[in-house]
Amino acid sequence: MATVKLKIAELRKEKGIGQQALADVLGVSYQSVSKWETGITMPDITLLPVIAEYFNISVDELLGLKPLHHQEYIPRNSDNHDTSNGRENNLYKNRKYFWNDDYLQFLIYNVWQVEKPVDVIEFRCCQGYLGKQLLGILPNGSTYTGVDNEYFTDKAKLNFENSNFDTTFINSDIYSFETNKKYDIAIIQAGLRHMNKPLEVLQKMTNSVKTGGIIICIDVNREFENDGLYIDGMDYSYLCTAFDFHKVWKKELEQEGRDYAIGMRLPFYMHQLGLHDIDIRMNDRVLYVSPDMQDYEQIMQDIMAIHGWDKSFAGINNENTIEYFMNREVDRVQAEAYIKMQSSIAEYFQSNEKNKSFLFVQGLLISYGRK
Repeated sequence: MATVKLKIAELRKEKGIGQQALADVLGVSYQSVSKWETGITMPDITLLPVIAEYFNISVDELLGLKPLHHQEYIPRNSDNHDTSNGRENNLYKNRKYFWNDDYLQFLIYNVWQVEKPVDVIEFRCCQGYLGKQLLGILPNGSTYTGVDNEYFTDKAKLNFENSNFDTTFINSDIYSFETNKKYDIAIIQAGLRHMNKPLEVLQKMTNSVKTGGIIICIDVNREFENDGLYIDGMDYSYLCTAFDFHKVWKKELEQEGRDYAIGMRLPFYMHQLGLHDIDIRMNDRVLYVSPDMQDYEQIMQDIMAIHGWDKSFAGINNENTIEYFMNREVDRVQAEAYIKMQSSIAEYFQSNEKNKSFLFVQGLLISYGRK
């Protein structure tokens, strides 16, 4: 049974009336209204439809069980990378599990057929982790340019300061980025999933390369990603079905343009922009973790931190999460089911039981084409 969270205070403030005014309408004292709003007491059940009718909502909306139908959408603004400042440690932990080096090398030499030094530009480069991997594999003499906000380019410079690689970093918002230099390769990794205007970013990438240059986009289809976690000792069907993200994804796509299926759509966007030799691969990295493997403890710590399973799922943060989901038309019952699932996973990983094994298929899709 879902938790009740009365919306009287929000509705009253939205309507621009005080507690006494509402109390007069309902024939109760303003102290009663105050106690309802602070959760000390609940209105008499016979008053619920009266209050709901006054605010022109349903009783379920009044009780906080369903989203308010007139509620203003609150954007995430995830394409503003400043919102990720301070989270670089988890970004690093996540990205270091993206690739098998032999497959990245295979793509560079056998698929993209890079035979001589190239100039690479990475959009939304974070701390330059992919750039370091690429320069360790590309022909000697290759250069790397990373584009991001000042916070992340400063982190990237520190990441490269003891290397001999030829690097440049540019502080810029991706949408406003312009360059006169033309590069051989433009690449973005796990960035377009956060962008509200992915086609604009793809156009910027296309503009930045030479004729014949390669545009490479590495990103996910959230459907794959969400079904990609198997935990030995937990019900896999429960992990796949306990929460349905489709309402969230649809709302964010409609309201902001943030596309949960960007990994699937990219080849079509590339065709729309006139690229040729378009193809798509799937990253072969599958993370399998068991207690008898090398670096088991470190991997466990990383994965728990990345997903927040190293923390307690309790208190105010839960209500913030519920409000986020309800703002995207998810019922409270469903939002609480998500928290319960995440709490169950966290309890599993935090337990003293040593024999923990899991498998994670992120399903990164690699779309590429030539200008």
